Amino acid sequence: MGTRFDEDNYKHWKDTFKFQSYDEDDAKYKDVKINMEDVMDRIDHYRKKYDEDDAFVRAVIDTHEKVDRIMFTKDLAHLTESNMLGGFASLLQLMRESRGEMEIWSVARPADGNWFLVNGSFSKRELANMDLHKKEPKDKRKKKKENPYQELKKKEETAVEKLKSNEKDGLSHLPIKVREKLKEKFSKGWTTEEPLSFFKEFYDESEVNSVFNEKIKIYKLKATEEFFRQLKKYSAHIPISKGFCKSIIKSKNDADITSEVENYVNHFVKKCNQKYEGKFGLHSFDNN
Repeated sequence: MGTRFDEDNYKHWKDTFKFQSYDEDDAKYKDVKINMEDVMDRIDHYRKKYDEDDAFVRAVIDTHEKVDRIMFTKDLAHLTESNMLGGFASLLQLMRESRGEMEIWSVARPADGNWFLVNGSFSKRELANMDLHKKEPKDKRKKKKENPYQELKKKEETAVEKLKSNEKDGLSHLPIKVREKLKEKFSKGWTTEEPLSFFKEFYDESEVNSVFNEKIKIYKLKATEEFFRQLKKYSAHIPISKGFCKSIIKSKNDADITSEVENYVNHFVKKCNQKYEGKFGLHSFDNN
């Protein structure tokens, strides 16, 4: 049996699927309001043979007789056909294969009370004349495909964790919008690398929204006289990282540095230049 219903599943289903019925009077498809209590009472029956998306959609169809079709964004869900089309119907299915961003599935409801899922957009009349043959699902225990939403969530979660210690590695695996937002922040001196414990009080904190996970914390150094004294005190215990280099280069350009600590700052700038060849962030700080 599949995992129990939780908030992650509910958010994925709510954001992904749209259920519609055909209004004969207006000749238009209209959204059907889903009673989740009825659905969750029925879903375990389908979890015995189907994965989560399949089980959810089938539980909706089984408890909402008005549903004539299902729509969802491609690659965000996976459904399994419950029939095999024959003759002209299979040709129609090929011709009407979804070519845009949305995938459409139709619900065939024969007079005998059974129903079938058909991949493609078909009218009730077309479905009534189709030669439909029920297709039993394969044993899901043999091959369990992870929910695409969960795959994307896990990928982003891994990237966010990498960002805490390595900006470059983490950044490359983030969704494009999040990546671009972080690039903008990096160009202004922010970093995702967590400050060393003895420097933490000198950093401002902010957040950037992720797509599937919690907000990403970012940090920016406030270069004060006390920070430079701490820099001198702990200089032998500071590892060279891109986030730290970015902060120290930015502080050298923006803050007043006394002659007492200037040599220590220059020492770290030199080590950063040697390790990263002057490339401390994704954009130059020259104009910031």
